[in-house]
Amino acid sequence: MSGYPPTHYAATRTDDAHWPGLDGDHETETCIVGGGLAGVAAALALAERGRSVILLEAHRIGWGASGRNGGLATRGYPIAMPALADRLGIDEAKTLWRLSSEALALLRRRAEALGPTVLVGHGALRCRMAEHPDSLGSYVSAMNERFNAGLVHLPAAQLGAMLATDRYADGYLNPSSLQLHPLNLARGMATAGAQHGAHLHEGAAVVSLKRRGSAWTVTTKAGAVTARHVVLAGGAHLGLLHRRLGLATVPVASFVMTTEPAPERIRQAIATEAAVSDTRVATDYYRVLPDGRLLWGGRASALEPNAARLARLLRGDMARIYPQLADLKVEMAWGGLMPISRHRMPVIGPLEQGLWAAACFGGLGLVNTTLAGELIAGAIADGDDRYRHFAPFGLPFAAGSAGRAAFQFIYWRHQLGDQFQQMRRRASRPAKETP
Repeated sequence: MSGYPPTHYAATRTDDAHWPGLDGDHETETCIVGGGLAGVAAALALAERGRSVILLEAHRIGWGASGRNGGLATRGYPIAMPALADRLGIDEAKTLWRLSSEALALLRRRAEALGPTVLVGHGALRCRMAEHPDSLGSYVSAMNERFNAGLVHLPAAQLGAMLATDRYADGYLNPSSLQLHPLNLARGMATAGAQHGAHLHEGAAVVSLKRRGSAWTVTTKAGAVTARHVVLAGGAHLGLLHRRLGLATVPVASFVMTTEPAPERIRQAIATEAAVSDTRVATDYYRVLPDGRLLWGGRASALEPNAARLARLLRGDMARIYPQLADLKVEMAWGGLMPISRHRMPVIGPLEQGLWAAACFGGLGLVNTTLAGELIAGAIADGDDRYRHFAPFGLPFAAGSAGRAAFQFIYWRHQLGDQFQQMRRRASRPAKETP
């Protein structure tokens, strides 16, 4: 048994190295709870700085959403940069953009070092639905002028030459975005951390966290770690290990499928190497894989349907955008829990003396997990205080797992709004003449 749920990424991972469980008592400077992308990024960043670190993962490295997501790495945050500028001021927004840009550059270097089984493509398209008002041209101009974002506006005709659907109006290309195999990335970063001296443990579920004087004790069923610093990077699976963080985190399921290989048919519909997503809250995202399959993701839910139902739902979403692909067979469909906060920004920084949070990356985690790892490692090893730029968002109460019902209501509301706009667009079309 691999220990991974059945996903395309688990089926195509390039190695199956195991790390041992934790036995007995250990001491280290930093203990990291969680072996997803945030955890392994922090472990690697600390080990690169020559610091002692132990990472504890309850399942396998990259087992959760870190190894199951859409594989698109792009700069920014779940809150759009113009909204952050309005809230925080342009100078602070530029600082946050710069931090995310630096994290993307570091992630690119790491992915390139890990090779083509990790970094599988470049570029991303963002598309406006045809029923939505307002061209993306003004947004692109503002992002380029204020943040030097390097976006390229694509008018309808140019976008239509790439994507054979009438569901989109205009869009923009983000050339700096990366397409990754997220499970190979997580495992590769973990291996790199181990090579630099980090100690990794799988099957080491944490059962308690207690402060003892100036240190913390992290206890599993088979052992314990005493550390000056603890980094909580368990994502949606952390539970109430730290009550305040747990109650500020809402675990939300998102879903992905892969189709059978059909390179010629898929390329006739999607004639671009870039990944694609749209500007809806209830967004679709997809990309053509190197082996000729289409990876399609979307939806968000408090519930987790079984694989057969997921396949039907996601294939229906695909067919609404590309009717010509409606009969493609779905080979695999899966879900994963992503953690979100009420303010939708990442939670990066200290919770208490020596206790750090790297959490709530909901939807844009591939870059910002690397950012969290760097900021926290820099703080522990070098006294770097750039994590303070995330302090204004705080840790507002969101009811933890109980907050999933409220999220589901909000998501359904957005879905209904999208459907209503689409119905209005159809009703406003001139009737076709009959002969």
